[in-house]
Amino acid sequence: MIVAGIDIGSRGAKGVLMKDGEIISSQIGDTGPESVKTSYMTMDCLLNGTGLALKDVNYVVATGYGRVLVPFANENISEISCHARGITFYYPSVRTILDMGGQDCKAINCTADGTVTNFVMNDKCAGGTGRFLEMIADVLGVKLTDIGALALESKGEIPFNTICAVFAKSEAITALRKGVSKADILAGLNEAIATRCLNLLKRVTIQSDFTITGGIAKNRGMVAKIEQKVGLKAVLAPDPQLMGALGAALFAADRLNGGKIREMKVHYGYTDATGNYFISIDRNRCDGCGLCVTTCPAGIFEMTTGDSGAPKAAVKESARKRLAHLCPGHERCRASIGETCHTVCKPEAIGHSW
Repeated sequence: MIVAGIDIGSRGAKGVLMKDGEIISSQIGDTGPESVKTSYMTMDCLLNGTGLALKDVNYVVATGYGRVLVPFANENISEISCHARGITFYYPSVRTILDMGGQDCKAINCTADGTVTNFVMNDKCAGGTGRFLEMIADVLGVKLTDIGALALESKGEIPFNTICAVFAKSEAITALRKGVSKADILAGLNEAIATRCLNLLKRVTIQSDFTITGGIAKNRGMVAKIEQKVGLKAVLAPDPQLMGALGAALFAADRLNGGKIREMKVHYGYTDATGNYFISIDRNRCDGCGLCVTTCPAGIFEMTTGDSGAPKAAVKESARKRLAHLCPGHERCRASIGETCHTVCKPEAIGHSW
């Protein structure tokens, strides 16, 4: 059984080829301006030297930023699910993932089999992403591959007032002109980015084992700073940048073995000093009926497409941080309109806690 996972990210294109559960080839390259061409180039590199052709690959799953543009993929699955599945191939004990990609960061909780139970993404800012570090490396005249080790040589990191990519770049240039060492500038940036990552992780549950995936996980200085902030040693895969592609290949193998894609169980809400307020949707149980959407008087729910391609319920992005103010609670709904999102959901996929 030969399967492949193709991960077309915003900055890097990755691929994993597997035969009977073993990795036989992997590839990391740049994402070009055309995702279709990039996907074919990635697959060609994967097959090179294996004696195999594309027609010999039994199933292909695409993931990442450009997953819908991989023409030879049998299906596509979100990178969130694929990173969780990929890392648990090596470490089933992982429960918290920080995926640091080219243009965004994600905090993910998962189970031993790689099922995602919660996740959150950073806002639409490049600060703390691979592209941001590329920009800073260019400003400092340092190779991207060297910035991690250089940051560890710092004797006194400088504080940064912002992690905004534009303003942080300006601060770095100013510091460099004042004679601040490159090591201290990088260490200060790592401190700011690690603090931002910690705040992101706090929006899910930080549990051990903890891991970092994505290309930034190869940056030793960044990893050390994040470990310090989180208070946990990160278990790292042999190549953290391949976890999305590996997870995609594993999902492809599942498909050939008759397995169904297990959808994420997503928790929406927050924890603060007053307590917890969450709505959870087990998208594996959700049958896509949409009754929660039409029943909810606050208009919190919407229908989206799940990893399996089927319609699935979700909480609107605009409501995620305001659930305690928007959601009247199922007891009040029952009293006022006679039914709730719970009672209309026959598969019992929706849960509340506070």
